[in-house]
Order: sequence, then structure tokens, then C-alpha cells
Amino acid sequence: MIDVKKLWTKRRNAHVTQTLKYFSLMGNSGLIVSLILLIVIGSVYYAKLLRALPENFPAVFILTILFSVWLTKSPIRTLLKEGDLVFLLPVESGMKQYFSKAISSATATGAFSTLFLFTLFWPIVQFFIHDGWKMYVTFGFLLIAAKVFNIYVSWEERRLPYKSHQTNYKILRFIVNFVYAYLLFNEAYLFLIAIFAVMYVLKNFVFGVFKKQHGYQWEMLLAEEQSLKMKGYRFVNYFTDVPALKQTVHKRPWLNSLASFSFKKKNALSALYMKTFVRSGDYLGLYVRLILIGFLFIYLIPAGWWQLIVVFLFFQMFALQLFTLYTQYRWNVVFMIYPIKQEIRIKAFQNWLKYLLIIQGALYGLFYGFLSGDWLIAILMPVVAILYSIVRLPSMTKKHITLTS
Repeated sequence: MIDVKKLWTKRRNAHVTQTLKYFSLMGNSGLIVSLILLIVIGSVYYAKLLRALPENFPAVFILTILFSVWLTKSPIRTLLKEGDLVFLLPVESGMKQYFSKAISSATATGAFSTLFLFTLFWPIVQFFIHDGWKMYVTFGFLLIAAKVFNIYVSWEERRLPYKSHQTNYKILRFIVNFVYAYLLFNEAYLFLIAIFAVMYVLKNFVFGVFKKQHGYQWEMLLAEEQSLKMKGYRFVNYFTDVPALKQTVHKRPWLNSLASFSFKKKNALSALYMKTFVRSGDYLGLYVRLILIGFLFIYLIPAGWWQLIVVFLFFQMFALQLFTLYTQYRWNVVFMIYPIKQEIRIKAFQNWLKYLLIIQGALYGLFYGFLSGDWLIAILMPVVAILYSIVRLPSMTKKHITLTS
């Protein structure tokens, strides 16, 4: 007989060990330094952003939407594996303790992350709704209580055999969460009592009935676990290589022209890197997101030469995160036996990255130039990208190849 409590403990410890190992590798990444610097700069100008917002800024509505989505989205890591469909399915009746541990773990994680998110938006609450530590405690406590409720009922919701039925109940939870958050941020506590009554009824007489009617949906639980694991790997992959990450390929035919090259041996690697960038994983999305976030920082920070430091940090972040693409085909036999020398592969990778950095610098320069009228600094931004590509990129490439070889 399988001891499910020991099984959970063993898998949780393995998961924690792996997570700490990845955090250690992320800490060694130069990307962390750039992120910390940007967070410090961003926090300095957070107050400026708040002051720039108009008095009629719909803070309550935006916070309501944000936390309604956050509360409704309640992932639960079950740490299930593919073999469990064979070995654990026969002992399904004894799995209650295993899944109770998974729910408890998700509750602790959800409570902490909810408080963290609320703390990030607390300055907005102070500025537009109410100030004072009592309000922080009250709002934080009530949001955590709603998150715990959602995790519990969403687990019961996972017992439904059809995705469409689960989606319907998820919409129902979103409506309840929307009303709850709206009343909370409007400090309508008397009406909140009525919502508590509705949540009690849902928990005990709607979602609570599912456990009597349905068993565990093993395949759906396994698919969700795999999806959450891959999301975690993709995040870590921004900082360091994750061999277990399964890349998703997108068609994106409207971008095929960007990856068109003549059929010559010298162009093989350039074509491969560009096609991978356009169609594989989240590289393209990451590039667009970094450019947009860079626009936000350029907008918030006063005009001046220090803007060059900001764009340099964004070049650094982008280059560090794209280095994982160089080693993506490390275990591909066809790629390894292709008759192209290592030096040519490195040169093709650096050239490809250089073009992207120059485009990024040019976009920053145009945005800054139109925003401030200071075209000297604007022209220097793509120049910084070129200098970064010539001076910094080769040494970083050499270091990355040494670490990953």
C-alpha cells in the first residue's frame, strides 16, 4: 500500500530543492543586478507616477478588476506525474490526504502572493481610497480570506468532468469576486456581510456537492500540473538554462519574411536563430515587453544623460535573457553534426543579437526624441546599443558558453 503522506512529503522536498537550486542559479545571473537597479529606479519614480494621475483616476474600478482576476485564478500544484495515472489511480480513495496537503500548500502560497500583490498597489490605495495601517491590515486580511475561499472551491470545481462546466463556475466565481472587491474598496462593509453569506452558500451547497457526485479528474489535474511546471521553467529560463523546458512552436506566418535568408551555408545559423526567435517560445513576446517597459521608464524618468544608463540596463537584460537561445539546440544531434565551425556559430549569434539591440536602441531613441525634443541623447541611444554589441557582447558570450559547456 502506498503511503500518500510520505509520497507528498518526498515530492514537495524534491520540488523545494529544485526551486532553491534554480534560485541560486538565477542569483548568479547578471540579470538580477539589472532588475534590482531598475526596481530601485522604478520605486523612486512610483510617487511621481501617482502624482501625474488625474484626480478622477478610476482607482477603485481598476483595483476591482485586477483583484477579481487574481482571486478567481487559483492554481494548485499537485506535483502529479504521468506514471500516477497507472500507479495512484487504483488507490484514489486514499488520496484525500495527499490532495489536502496540496491544497494547504496552495493556500499558503496564495495568501502570501495576495498580500505581496496588495502591498505593491498599497500606495494607490493610500493615494485614492484610504490611508492608515488599520486599512492595510483590514484590506489585506479580507483579500487573503477571499483567496482562501477561491482556492478551496476551485479545487471542488476541478472535480467537474467537462471543461465547459468548470468555465461556467469560474465565471460565477469571477462575478462574486468582482462584487466582493468592489464593495471592499468602497468600504461598504455591511454589504460585504451579504457577500459572505453568498460565499458560505456556494462553498457548502453548490461547490461542496461536487465531491459527492464526482471523483478526481486525473487527466485534467495532470495537464494542469504540467502546464504550471512549464510556466515555472519558462520564468527561470529567462535567467538560466532549463534543460527540461519544452519549447512551444508558433506558426506566425505573418512574420516569416523576417526569417527569410538565401540558401547559403554562411546564412544557415542566422536563419535558424531568427526563425527560433520569431516562432519558438516567448522570445518575441519578451522582446516586445522589454521595449514597452523601457518606454515606460523613459517616460517616467526626467530627461538627461542618465537615460543612457537606463537603456543600457535594458540592453543588458535583453541580451542575458536571449543567451538561452544559443544553447537551445545543444542536445540536437542534427545541429551538432552540421558542418559549421564553432567560431562561425558564435559570430552568427552575436550578429543576430546585435541587430535586435540596435533596433531596440533606435526605438528607444525615437520615443525619447519625440517625448523630450533632446535629439542628441536620442541619437546616442542606438550608439550605446552598437557599443554594447562591440564591447560587452563578446565577453558575455564567451562567459556564457564557458558556464554552459
